[in-house]
Amino acid sequence: AISEDGSPVYASSVSFMPPHAMELSAGERLLIFIVYTQVVQALMSYDGGATQFCTSALARSGWSPLWLGMLGAMDKFGQVATAFVWGSILMRWETKPLLVVGLFWKAACCAVFGLLQEQPVTVFMQVLMLAAKLGMGVTEALISVWATVWVQRNAPHNARARWLGFAGTSAGIGSGVGSGVASLWDPITAFFLQAVVLFVIWAGLLFTPARMFRFSASAPAEDSLDDEDGGPLAEKRGRTFPQQMLVEQVVRRVSLPHYAPETVVIVESCRLPGYYLDASVDPLDHGFKVRITKGDPADGNWAQFKMSRWGDQLASFESVRLPSHYLDASGERLSFRDRRVKVRLSELDEDASPASFVWAQFHLHHSATADRGVYHIESVRLPRYFLSATGEKMRWGTKVCLAKEDPDQGEWASFKIKEIDPEGVSSPLPVDTPAEESLLGRLRMLLVNYLWLWTALAISLNCFVTSGISFLWQNTVENVWGFDNGWSYFLFLVSTGLSGLAGVVVGPQIFDRHLGGFALPQTKANCLLWCKRVTFCAACLATICTLLLVVKAVHLVYTNETSVVYWQLAVMVLCIFGIFFFINAITGALYGINTDAVCEEARTFAAGLTVSFQNVFGYAFGPLLPSFVSQVVGSSVTDVWPDWHWDRKAVDGAKFAAGMSFALISTWLLFLFARQAAVSARLATISMRPKRPKGEAVSPFMDVDPSFGGPAPLQLSPSEASAVRRL
Repeated sequence: AISEDGSPVYASSVSFMPPHAMELSAGERLLIFIVYTQVVQALMSYDGGATQFCTSALARSGWSPLWLGMLGAMDKFGQVATAFVWGSILMRWETKPLLVVGLFWKAACCAVFGLLQEQPVTVFMQVLMLAAKLGMGVTEALISVWATVWVQRNAPHNARARWLGFAGTSAGIGSGVGSGVASLWDPITAFFLQAVVLFVIWAGLLFTPARMFRFSASAPAEDSLDDEDGGPLAEKRGRTFPQQMLVEQVVRRVSLPHYAPETVVIVESCRLPGYYLDASVDPLDHGFKVRITKGDPADGNWAQFKMSRWGDQLASFESVRLPSHYLDASGERLSFRDRRVKVRLSELDEDASPASFVWAQFHLHHSATADRGVYHIESVRLPRYFLSATGEKMRWGTKVCLAKEDPDQGEWASFKIKEIDPEGVSSPLPVDTPAEESLLGRLRMLLVNYLWLWTALAISLNCFVTSGISFLWQNTVENVWGFDNGWSYFLFLVSTGLSGLAGVVVGPQIFDRHLGGFALPQTKANCLLWCKRVTFCAACLATICTLLLVVKAVHLVYTNETSVVYWQLAVMVLCIFGIFFFINAITGALYGINTDAVCEEARTFAAGLTVSFQNVFGYAFGPLLPSFVSQVVGSSVTDVWPDWHWDRKAVDGAKFAAGMSFALISTWLLFLFARQAAVSARLATISMRPKRPKGEAVSPFMDVDPSFGGPAPLQLSPSEASAVRRL
């Protein structure tokens, strides 16, 4: 097409966002990122920090270490119990109503928890406090899953590790502020303050447009590429990074999980039997019309489409009649009052891949109430919008559009997709087994993805170490060295807060700038190699600290009296400072690689499972297992020597030092998981190398040849190859 000033306009350069889902502006994106993914994330962790500095008062009122550990872990069990559910719900329902209900519930649970602390300590009140913490975790799972996927979709590619790492910073800041308010002010007031702030943010959420919270509202990975591929829209926005966009396009083509060969198909309406999807030659301002026409699909190629499938039921449709023209969810309404959306055929450049453009991608949902080969075709760009055979007459054929209705009500969204063999014989499209679409099937697919599995476990151990140290900090410092809440919080802020902030600032600089991020398989392997090295340093520091605390615990039991040695405290503070610095430095990279290890349509489910892992193995077991070790050590000392008159302060110091040692030595397990993740990434990179004659050079960008089951060189256009060489 030609614009008014005479310059060419390509279909791949035009933004097709619908009016209600326009691309977020920089200000809107920054608002959501700061307020709802960072401030809210901090408030989700605030009560965890406040609970840590409530343990001393609760212990004096009769709570045992095991019950305290359960109190610290209960909200994480709530996250685990609902993370799967939220991951599935977020893929199917509008996000804003879910966030509205979730924030209100969180604020109410915080207020109830504060009220329960004012009541006398009984078993019933303890159970109610555990239930309130469990209710807090339900909302925390929703926010964690939503925020992770939203940031992954909206973060700039060259700063994705930094944006994801800010989540760890916000959580640390929230925990630190909660600890400070509870220790320096009042533990009960700390929860009332949290509830008030959450209610204020909840009120603001009510008046924020829903499109700003959708995963598909901005889609920077795809739509920014459309705009920046050289068209006039890119010039208007002042973006001049064509080489970077070409490289990103190559990366997407390389990183597709399984790209199937093209299959020639015909698409017949179940509502209008004998009517087929028709690639017409009637031009539009952008592309060509699509309609449903009655006729013989074998008479010419008007009804034939090349369908390419990849991932989990994801497909694109290229017209055989109009090569390089793909079925396009345009995003334009049929009319001002009609909320249905136009469908058309839009052109891609010869070397472009439909996998790089969200408007050309569609989900195929097998109809549970129809025969084999009948599908509902849902737009990836416009979730819950299905291809509709309207039955409305046109001059030629009938109108087809995208409608947001229940596809199981009637046959308006049901289409028979049949393969066409070289002889022209049609047969129903093969259907994947139900297990592949079930929860168990998706879980199995993730667990055999070793890169995702090991990074998820590394994230979990990261959370285990940090939460275990933080939860036992106050009791350890108070009982071993005799510091009050004020000094305990100051040392906690220095050794964990400042070091964590420094790690989050320094880490992304290394992974994003010096190591090139984790978009390419090779750079992903390099990032994980450095994660392994960093965790080894953290494990060495943890070993020093563990030996010091074990010796201290033995000394307290042997002498049956407290003795304050300040150089031991200084060594512990410095070691924990280094541990938190190293662990927080790799947090953003681990989250980014973990999310990027799965295909686009599986990311919300994978993010939900990652949240479950980090909550059950990390945040839940982090306080619970070290507290259990503390309980065992304290009970063992009095059981082995029951007649000895024990100094309660010495026994408490010994048991909390033992629990802290258990949390610290677990850093070696974190190192093991980071090492396995690095090995998995390295093996994935090696497996992409083709077999070639000796001395022949090869590009690092490979694609998979499904006919042979092995790697084959990816065919790059001259412009893409030039951009790759410059990179």
